[in-house]
Amino acid sequence: MGRLYWKFFLFFFFAQLTAVLVVSLAIGVVNDKRERERRLIDSAPGAKTMVLAAAGTLQISGITSLKSLLDIWLTEPLPQLYAVNEEGVDLLNRDLPKGINKESLAALTIDTDNRAIQQIHADDGHDYWLFVEPRNKRPAPTYFNGVRIQQNFKYLFPAMPLIVGIFVSLIFAAMLAWYFSKPIKQLRLAFESAASGNLDARVGTVMQGRRDELADLGSAFDVMVSRVSQLIQSQTHLMHQVSHELRSPLARLQIAIGLIKQQSTQADAAHQVNEKISTSLNRIETESVRMDHLVGELLTLSRLESGVTALQKERVDLNELLQELVEDANFEGMTNNVKVEYAPIANVFVEAQADLLQRAIDNIIRNAVKYTSANTTVMLTTIVNQISKSVVLTVKDSGSGVTENELESIFKPFYRASTNEAAHGYGLGLAIAKQIIESHAGVVRAVNVPNSGLQVTIILPMIE
Repeated sequence: MGRLYWKFFLFFFFAQLTAVLVVSLAIGVVNDKRERERRLIDSAPGAKTMVLAAAGTLQISGITSLKSLLDIWLTEPLPQLYAVNEEGVDLLNRDLPKGINKESLAALTIDTDNRAIQQIHADDGHDYWLFVEPRNKRPAPTYFNGVRIQQNFKYLFPAMPLIVGIFVSLIFAAMLAWYFSKPIKQLRLAFESAASGNLDARVGTVMQGRRDELADLGSAFDVMVSRVSQLIQSQTHLMHQVSHELRSPLARLQIAIGLIKQQSTQADAAHQVNEKISTSLNRIETESVRMDHLVGELLTLSRLESGVTALQKERVDLNELLQELVEDANFEGMTNNVKVEYAPIANVFVEAQADLLQRAIDNIIRNAVKYTSANTTVMLTTIVNQISKSVVLTVKDSGSGVTENELESIFKPFYRASTNEAAHGYGLGLAIAKQIIESHAGVVRAVNVPNSGLQVTIILPMIE
């Protein structure tokens, strides 16, 4: 269960629990008050009999006969019966029992089921409340699960309604929290899937049957993902088409330049053609080659991002592949006296498309050779992690590195670090390398090494 589930659950549970407690307390207060009022008089069967006898005497024989009856009962070992008028004065002028007054007697008379007290109109013009004084004994104690409950708490918090209310609140709070949190969790998972590149993620099917705002949000998410997928496919298709269309005129341009240079060479022998024409043609040829290389890189990146390129994986000897790349890099680094050092490691195999993986690692090594300082060494190391069944490649140069906030950006297309603005390039090499390595279930990241340069780490799954 997620955090949202517990937030919903606790909120609704405490809300319902508070409602149950408040209602129970209100009912308990009323019951406690009534019970305390009832304990002011004796409601036993014998007391009720005495009240009925006194009431009959008063109604039939009058106030004088009732007074005589009370005088007789005073001499007997019986509970005392009181006759109190509307002014709160007893017929025999006795002190009333503790807690008894005209207000409490009026409240007791409202309870029509309480026959232990009677209000009778006498022949002297007064109304009299007839009741028997309470017995001097405490009510029997009440126990719940072996624990004695105080009498006040017994009525303030009725145990059974409170327990039932809490149990029902617990069930409904759990159901309500689950009902709200489940679609939100599904939406979160769908968003994470879409963010990771899976634009086929949908939530409409799992929200079938709902007719609320969460279902509308799920439908809106499906529409959004479909639209984003269409836009990305359209953009990728456009880049793919543009790249193809640009390569044809570039190829023809290079052919035309070649023919002109041939004619210019022949004309130089006879007519001494101006050297500016030859220089301009060389410049045009150089730029056309660069444009052709750029278009090729864009086409490769487009295919990798769109997934058009289907990988043809095979068993690749990583050591053999790296040795070939190191030889090429050392040849390229001779101009700046840069050397790539690599300690061969045997019996390391990966499942990959050899040409693509070679291109990815070559881009990273050549990038290190390009940006390292002159007369330095680029270190290429290979470590086998037997626990995770992976091989870790590190390429460390001796350049100026990049700023910390640019470590992730250097793998984006056309991005060039601010510390290497003078270097030539298109900013596509590392982007292509990242796409290739991730398509092989690998990971690539970069860190700055203190007092050294930039270190790029590649992690690839290894096979036996």
